[in-house]
Amino acid sequence: MKIYLKSFAICLMLIVQSLIVIGQKNEPIVPPLVPIDENTKLITYQYTISMKGTPEELYKRAYDWANTYYKNPTQAIKKADAQNKVIECVSSIKITTPSKDGKSFVMAGLVYYNLKIEMRPDRYRYTITNFNLRGASNLPIEIWLDQSRKDWIPTHYEHLRQVDEGVKVLMEELEAAMEPKAVINDEW
Repeated sequence: MKIYLKSFAICLMLIVQSLIVIGQKNEPIVPPLVPIDENTKLITYQYTISMKGTPEELYKRAYDWANTYYKNPTQAIKKADAQNKVIECVSSIKITTPSKDGKSFVMAGLVYYNLKIEMRPDRYRYTITNFNLRGASNLPIEIWLDQSRKDWIPTHYEHLRQVDEGVKVLMEELEAAMEPKAVINDEW
């Protein structure tokens, strides 16, 4: 139920954002704030989280999360290295565009990403990067930030916002799942 409410809230927010973007034709277009890695120049979300637990405990939590978060975990989980405490996944975020009549949204594509989760004693780190729009040609979505490109359109910023929102939901779900489960002591 919680996930459905979040999905509904995200959809509602995307609709409102799209209407705002459509209504602001004369306003300067502000690029979305997405984290760019200074070395790779790729959009990269990377966080290290302090969390009590052994690497084995943290690995199990991350593995369990991946198996429940992804609809098809056998396709999404590309590497599950219990010895080195690393999990790597590849999945996608759906992006949409307003229809021509402006009353609904149509699928604009799937933006694929790589997720890497690494565990150490009392901490874990996750990295989400290598975003690309798959289709006739796999295009890195970083090109959507470049207004000087001949093929640039304002909708690219909206698509970046949708990807950012999708990643934030993923991060929230992962971080919640990595919390230790409460131990219920049923002594009576």
